Amino acid sequence: MEAGHSSESSIGCAGRFFGICWTAFSSIFLCFGLWMTWGALEAWKWESVPCVIDRFEIVADQKKDPAFRADLAYRYKVDGREYTGTRLWKEDKGSDKYEELAKVREQLAQGPEGSLANLTNVQTECRVKPGEPETSALMPSGSGQIWGGLIFAAFGGFFVLIGIGLIFGGTGKSAKTVSKKGGTENFFAAVMAFLFFGCAGLGLLFGLIIPKAAEWVAMRGWQETEAEVIWSRVRSKSDSDGTTYAVDLFYRYQVDGREYRSNRYDLLGGSSSGSKGKHEVTRAHPPESKLTVFVDPDEPWRAVVKRSAGWWGLFALFPLPFIAVGAGGLWTIFKKRREGASVSLPRSSGKGAAVRAHRIAAKSLEPGKWTRAGSSRIGGFIGLTVFALFWNGFLFFFQRSLWGDVGSGDGFGKAIGGVFTLFMIPFFLIGIGLAVGVVYAFASLFAPRFEIQLAAGDLKPGRSVRLQWRRAGGRGQPKDFALLLVGREEATYSQGSSNSTARSVFHEEVLFETTIPQAMEAGSVSLKIPDDAVPTFNGTHNRIVWRACLHAKVPWLPDARDEREILVLPFDATELP
Repeated sequence: MEAGHSSESSIGCAGRFFGICWTAFSSIFLCFGLWMTWGALEAWKWESVPCVIDRFEIVADQKKDPAFRADLAYRYKVDGREYTGTRLWKEDKGSDKYEELAKVREQLAQGPEGSLANLTNVQTECRVKPGEPETSALMPSGSGQIWGGLIFAAFGGFFVLIGIGLIFGGTGKSAKTVSKKGGTENFFAAVMAFLFFGCAGLGLLFGLIIPKAAEWVAMRGWQETEAEVIWSRVRSKSDSDGTTYAVDLFYRYQVDGREYRSNRYDLLGGSSSGSKGKHEVTRAHPPESKLTVFVDPDEPWRAVVKRSAGWWGLFALFPLPFIAVGAGGLWTIFKKRREGASVSLPRSSGKGAAVRAHRIAAKSLEPGKWTRAGSSRIGGFIGLTVFALFWNGFLFFFQRSLWGDVGSGDGFGKAIGGVFTLFMIPFFLIGIGLAVGVVYAFASLFAPRFEIQLAAGDLKPGRSVRLQWRRAGGRGQPKDFALLLVGREEATYSQGSSNSTARSVFHEEVLFETTIPQAMEAGSVSLKIPDDAVPTFNGTHNRIVWRACLHAKVPWLPDARDEREILVLPFDATELP
């Protein structure tokens, strides 16, 4: 037991060192996200002054990136001196989405008598940088940059918290309190992990899925309108992970005698891998050709070519497993913590204490009943597959939606993209490991399956019962087969503010082993508990567990290594000498 405790303590020190390194590295991304957010919010603190817009047109040039920008001029005065501004946002960038600029223009064009066709001599307010009156912007930073910075900061902050949990999770008052209440290790890290899954799912649900679903419902009432294609192309975007493509149809249409323009193609927008289908769309709609678009009757500057969600509608289900994992995980760990607080050490031996121990050990064999040896392989395969799909899917979505923007551009952006790539390597390795695990779990579905049965009767120290086995399916012929009786003790220790768990196998006995195929199909053996054995026990800090283990080595398939707990009862008062 001393050796086991020492080993656990050494692992704890290594974990703390890893946590320090992890926290330091993750802080880079937290700081970068905060820096992005601060830069985006900076213009909101600039002084708001009256100004007059002389010109606001949207210029389209497919040779430039981004293709759309605001041709803008406005006048304002500071300390009696007149200045001219030309920037729409503080960043002075255009947009790949014509609708984004059109929305700003239409909001500024709303007058008492409706929307103005030309933005000339329109009074509004602009933002002027304190101390630099020649630096101004018509509007503060766009919400996209603010949300991007917040998401990046939240992502880095989450991993900083994980690092802090690795450093202090096994120490401090909180960890000690958790151990007393339920024996739960790394409680803080577990809570943060499940919170991350839950919040990520809720963020996707309320930040993307529900707004897009509401927009899709509203599009059912948009009006069909004939439009003319101005340009038709496939826009590509390259980053460190490859190239993605998007359909870029720029078209014009008229509503109530006024011309509007848009380049929105579908509901979700964005880009994806594969260009063949996208090139087919652009070839079907060459410049100056006619096409039908759907226009929002209340906001005619909004239009779309393809309003159906298609297979992308299944993406609406994407956040649900994250929410389920987060909520279910939090519910489980807090439930176990409460249950752990209600478990107390038995004050006396007897059947009541044993019944309580049996109730806690949910996987114990029920005497007289054939039971599958081990847990469900199908359930494990499905669970692992779902987790692997959503882990890798989330990484893919995160990479496509944020990583490419972080790593785009030159200089600092490329450097941050490279560091971010390095940071994400462990997570992609986990994704690869999960994929390998899915293949292994799938192969294990075909491995031999066995059932075991414990004869009816109380199993107590010094007594024997018959343990039977039989093959219940699967492929392959095991080359080795063994049944074992294993007794293990688990104890949670506290040393000052540190907690560790030591595990020790105090009894391991081979009940039956063979290399003869016929003997593996079915049989029985006498299972005797040693005379001096300690009965099954489940306490707050200590457990005594007995297991019947079945091992079968199968060529070309995963080995069958299944086990079930067995309940060893204490003697009744009448049986004691």
